Amino acid sequence: MAEYRIPNINTVIISGRATADSNLSYTDSGRAYLRFRIASDRNYRDKNGEWKQDTTFVGVTIFGNQAERLSESIKKGTPVLIQGRLSSYTRDVDGFKRTEVSISAFSAQVLVKPEGPAEEIGPVEIKEEESEIVEPPGDEEELPF
Repeated sequence: MAEYRIPNINTVIISGRATADSNLSYTDSGRAYLRFRIASDRNYRDKNGEWKQDTTFVGVTIFGNQAERLSESIKKGTPVLIQGRLSSYTRDVDGFKRTEVSISAFSAQVLVKPEGPAEEIGPVEIKEEESEIVEPPGDEEELPF
């Protein structure tokens, strides 16, 4: 059998609305991380020609100073644009191993102007080394599957 060269591509660009207020936490080493989930909708026509909506829920993690900076901006319903990579980790839930997939964000952009005094939020660029999950938090809600 021939050897295949598969490129190492792991890039995600997604937009959606935060399903709840973001949760700023710190690792044992003091590194900030911000976790939240977004709901991303897709509209399509079914076989009868009627419009339907499919919603995908996905967790997002942002690390470092950007996590602290965005923690006040990402509240329930906030529209965001996320660029990052898929990452997964396994955790024990009630004696069963669960593998969860989420997005480790390279950049996040709040898609609404902030309330109050004029403040530029704009895209938040995250350095590659800040995007690595060092200690995956284990308190995220269970996925619906």
